[in-house]
Parts: sequence; C-alpha cells; structure tokens
Amino acid sequence: MVDNEKGEAFDWDVREVSDDGGFTLLPAGTYAFEVLKIERERFDGSDKMAACPRAKVTLNVWTDQGWAPVSDRLMLNTKMAWRIARFFEGLGFERDPQTGSVRIDWNEAVGKQGYVKIKVREYESKGETRQANDIDAYLKPSEWPVDQQQAAQQTSMPVPPQPTAPVPHSTYEM
Repeated sequence: MVDNEKGEAFDWDVREVSDDGGFTLLPAGTYAFEVLKIERERFDGSDKMAACPRAKVTLNVWTDQGWAPVSDRLMLNTKMAWRIARFFEGLGFERDPQTGSVRIDWNEAVGKQGYVKIKVREYESKGETRQANDIDAYLKPSEWPVDQQQAAQQTSMPVPPQPTAPVPHSTYEM
C-alpha cells in the first residue's frame, strides 16, 4: 500500500513517469463522472468503526476545463452499507423490489458513469487551513440533471452523462 504523504520509491530502472497534473480543487456542485478505477485497501478501525476492507474509488469528473480525478473511500462495513448502495444506484444498478437490496459488482463498476454532488471541506494541516473535495452524494438516475433524465427515460438503460459544465450546487440532505 502506498503512503500518500511519503510517496512511493521509484526503481533506478524506471523508464517513464506519469505526472497527474497535481491537485485540482473543484467548486461545490453536481458533476458527471466515470469510474476510472477501484483499489482494494484495508481500514484498520477506529473508535467509531470496526476494521474492514475499504474501496478507494477514483472518479474522472467532468469540469469546464476537462476531466479531473476525485477519490472517495467506501468502507465495507454495515455502518456504511447505505453509502455503498448509493454508489451502485448512482451507476444505474437497481434495487430489488422484493428485498430492497442493491446488487454489488465492483468489477462491473469500472467504466460506468453517473452524476455526483461534490462539496468543499476545510481542514487544518501544519497550522494552515486547507481545502479538499469530498463526495457529498452519488445521484440516482432519477436525480440526474433534467436533460439526462429525459434521455434515460427514452431508453431502457441509463444514459451515460455527456460532458457538460457542472450544474450549480444545491444543498442535499442524506
């Protein structure tokens, strides 16, 4: 596992490196996204949650300047089942009408598209106030911007989001 604060060592035989372009702070809002990758991690536990597997989800989020990576971490714990369900519902996975459960398929999620509400969080680090993006909510297809909802209703499958400017942010209560 890579320690993001310390980085990861290169070998002398490395022939190329990828510069991710650095951190991009997005304004709060609703954005189209595509799931770029899902990495398996381990959460060691805390006073509030038992140790459990954790999925690091990297999204390619569409902005008015192009695609920007945004990460989210989903804890595989009963306390966070609602968030995992919302993630998969946001990708078009439907709830079983009899059980109310949502099918989970991590491999099938990569490449899927949807909409997400992003918020800006402030935090303290080394005596400075900094900002970061957090995923506020994954939107079900019925909550997508109106033009995408209409397109999805005309087909039997959810329609992938089209690259458009972010929709202005509105408060969303979970």
